[in-house]
Amino acid sequence: MMLFDENLHMHVGYYEDGHDIEGIFLKVYEKDIWCLFYNDEIYKIKISNKSVYPFINNFGHLVGIHHISAPDFTEEQGNQLLKKFLESQ
Repeated sequence: MMLFDENLHMHVGYYEDGHDIEGIFLKVYEKDIWCLFYNDEIYKIKISNKSVYPFINNFGHLVGIHHISAPDFTEEQGNQLLKKFLESQ
């Protein structure tokens, strides 16, 4: 089980090619780990194999775990990680 830092999260988006898709990163408490969540129930790009990605209520599917230092993590990096995930679907 992961405990998330209630004070650190980041909203990210993919807005290319007419898309308006968003995800959210939550930071694991006291660790340099950020978890990417994506809820495909409200977007056109669907997760191809949902059994691989656990669903967490209020956030969506956990689609990525990234080891990134909190001060170094930018929204642009987050947007690129979401794009990379979406392109894999």
